[in-house]
Amino acid sequence: MAEATPSIAPFTSSAPFDDPNADTILRSSDGVEFRVYRLILSSASPFFKDMFSLPQGRSEDPSIPNIPFSESGRILDRFLRIWYPGATAAGFDNLEQLAEVIQLALLRIYVEKHCVSAFAIACRYVWKDLAKLAAKQSLNLDLPSIFNTSAANPYLRHITGDQFQALLIYHHACGQAACVAGRLLPWTDAEYAWNKCTAASCEACPHYSDIPGRGRVVPRAWIFTYLDEAGAALEQRPGANVENPALLVAAQTKAMSCPNGAYGTPSCRNHGLQDLSKFVTDTYVPAINEAINGVTLQI
Repeated sequence: MAEATPSIAPFTSSAPFDDPNADTILRSSDGVEFRVYRLILSSASPFFKDMFSLPQGRSEDPSIPNIPFSESGRILDRFLRIWYPGATAAGFDNLEQLAEVIQLALLRIYVEKHCVSAFAIACRYVWKDLAKLAAKQSLNLDLPSIFNTSAANPYLRHITGDQFQALLIYHHACGQAACVAGRLLPWTDAEYAWNKCTAASCEACPHYSDIPGRGRVVPRAWIFTYLDEAGAALEQRPGANVENPALLVAAQTKAMSCPNGAYGTPSCRNHGLQDLSKFVTDTYVPAINEAINGVTLQI
């Protein structure tokens, strides 16, 4: 008769993460709740300080914020014990658990502000998922900044030139993909103000567009002012925020210079800013993200 395989008891949180008076719950991927004080974690770790500044979900107790993590309870427990004052450090059952906690520390704490170093460490230890995340985080920098931060980076000595080149190629490819994303969009939607405006003194684009249901239409030029400036910013820094007022202001100024349409005639002044905001949020940003997600990091 075969012996029964002993079952593994489900992991549960223990002191100091079971305090009923705590003001925040961290929930692991397998449903383990860690009750913590946000002031303590914020003081111990800049990562948690930044995280707590964001809107949080709610637990079964509506008065306590609930923050989900993608890590298991065992790994999250070991990770928290590194940072939480007064917590007893936990041992590791094997090197795989240690590696998971190290990756989590890099992911949650260092990758945002030290993406090149995190990329180098991930390449060295063949943590491909972390390397991809660090590479994507590097898109918030332009290439000169990457070079400047890499000049005296001690972690780069542990990776090959091909791996660092792969990061640069990925950054460039993402810039090219994001740059053209706006021009490939259905900005010719007949409902947008820049296509419906008929004000004679509102500057028109020198090129026409064929719009289903409306035929040949000459869009207003200011929409291309925005797309060109946003595209240039994305080419240099693919993670650029295309909702940044600095990018929107020139187009907004031109749209507002359009005279009001006579007798209710559609004009950019009346509806342009609203349509631009909707276009950027609903169409442009998702298209940029899709274009970047289509680029592969070759490591």
